[in-house]
Amino acid sequence: MNMPKRLNYYRLSASEVLEQLDSRASGLTPVEANKRLNSLGPNLLMRTKHESALTTFVRQFKNLLVIMLLVSAGLSVYLHDTKTATILVLIAVMNAVVGFIQEHKAETLMKSLERLLVPQAKVIRDGQMSEINSTELVLGDVVYLAEGDSAPADLRVLDEQELSSNDFALTGESNPSRKFVHAIGADVVLGNRHNLVFMGTTVATGSAHGVVVATGMQTELGRIASLSQATRSELSPLQLEMDHLAQRLLQATLVLAGLLVIIAVRADLGLQAAILFGVGISAAMIPTALVAEVNITLALTAGRLSRRRALVKKLSAVETLGATNIILTDKTGTLTKNEMTVQQLLIGRSHYNVTGTGYQPSGDITSENGKPLTSSKLRELDLFFACAALASNAHVNPADTEHSDWYVVGDPTEGALITLANKAGLDIASWESDQPELREFQFDSARKLLSSVRRRGDETVVYVKGAPESLLAASTDIWDHGHVRKLTAADRKYYDAYNQQQAGAAKRNLAFGYRVLPSSMKPPFKMENVEQKFVFLGMASMVDPLRSAVPAAMRAANRAHISVSIITGDFPITAAAIAEQAQLSK
Repeated sequence: MNMPKRLNYYRLSASEVLEQLDSRASGLTPVEANKRLNSLGPNLLMRTKHESALTTFVRQFKNLLVIMLLVSAGLSVYLHDTKTATILVLIAVMNAVVGFIQEHKAETLMKSLERLLVPQAKVIRDGQMSEINSTELVLGDVVYLAEGDSAPADLRVLDEQELSSNDFALTGESNPSRKFVHAIGADVVLGNRHNLVFMGTTVATGSAHGVVVATGMQTELGRIASLSQATRSELSPLQLEMDHLAQRLLQATLVLAGLLVIIAVRADLGLQAAILFGVGISAAMIPTALVAEVNITLALTAGRLSRRRALVKKLSAVETLGATNIILTDKTGTLTKNEMTVQQLLIGRSHYNVTGTGYQPSGDITSENGKPLTSSKLRELDLFFACAALASNAHVNPADTEHSDWYVVGDPTEGALITLANKAGLDIASWESDQPELREFQFDSARKLLSSVRRRGDETVVYVKGAPESLLAASTDIWDHGHVRKLTAADRKYYDAYNQQQAGAAKRNLAFGYRVLPSSMKPPFKMENVEQKFVFLGMASMVDPLRSAVPAAMRAANRAHISVSIITGDFPITAAAIAEQAQLSK
């Protein structure tokens, strides 16, 4: 089997992926697997030829100032000044040892990337599960993953039971990434390919079967390894300045040596004495301690960075912070606490406010004038609050021995919605019991919706939440003060404007809707058939407060003439609003 063209497997359905890889849910046969192993090679992260320890040590002398030190040492020997020669050689060697130790330590740590491969993998071949060495996995193998397992290759999820994985090594996201089976309808970045599990990541919760779509150096982890090995080093600003200084010193030394020799000859010292005089005075111009002082300073700084868990491979990289002029930062969970609280509601055409902060269900749903809604009025809005809760998977729990306050298990945004339903007095457990879930179509960054298909008596109802623009596009009707009517162009314009306004105030907006499916639509439900013709219910606007240390950090960056740019999946104006808050907060 030849290496297939790298496909966007996340955009194909599970059955299409199996077809592309000439595999099946029961796995490959041992004969076919062995044939592919011989053709494609083992599932290993290969290392390109790297420097030997001797080469790394010798390279430390590849510096014009160091070369000048060694030349000066040679001249000192010629002048029979062995003490000076010894000191100069020791300075050059000490400089090389400091650089070598730092690079060798970093290289040793980087080799640990290879050990991210697990020794064993649970593979299904001919319908039988067995454990094999992970290096023997091939394209098309079906692998079983359970909680705590490490992915032995890049896998396309075939089926899953509450599967989530820790992808922070690849994406930087600290929270586990929830996985699903369905195909993603558009090109998305690596962190949003939630139907793939990547080599080296670990299973946080649940279990799944997945088909191997990439092994060894073809995996995302292998691609990173290849990039790190193929990196071409360039001189840092400090190295350029040191080289420039060395060149100027060398030029000045040569000119001075020539002038001194001429002057000495004209003073009748003799040619040999004149040369020794010129060389001796010129050698004294070389700053013999400069190289050692710079390297020792960089080494001490590298030590400080390592104590803060930052690995410095080369000493010259220490100056990176000093040469930084732009910082790119994520918003959610980095600048903000990732602790959502719903503050405003727009249901139909009516506006409401929500009091209280955090996940504790203390607070009220109030009208625009601040008056709490009565129980009867809240019951009229039950459908909105139930939709928010039933289209969420998080759980909000009271304080316990490990948590000083109410806390969320699951997505913080969904936790805020559960808290909202609790504030509204909704009996979530009763709704869950009366309307059991039949199917869930999880959120992905292409369609930006999450749908929960539930049985309500003799009916099948879909509750949906997602980005306002996506849900408006999939809606045909609107719930308006107790009755359902057609969603007009004026309604769409009104909600689009409200969405923009709230996003500009640094709020995150979610829209909600529902649909009663026709009786002719039976399981298994298909996402494209279910997610259409919704009744639009309204929107919730929530805030994620800034971390207390952010404003001071932003001011410190500004004082250092470093600009900060925020990267976010929300509206750009939301990021701009957060940036303004960070700059103005005291």
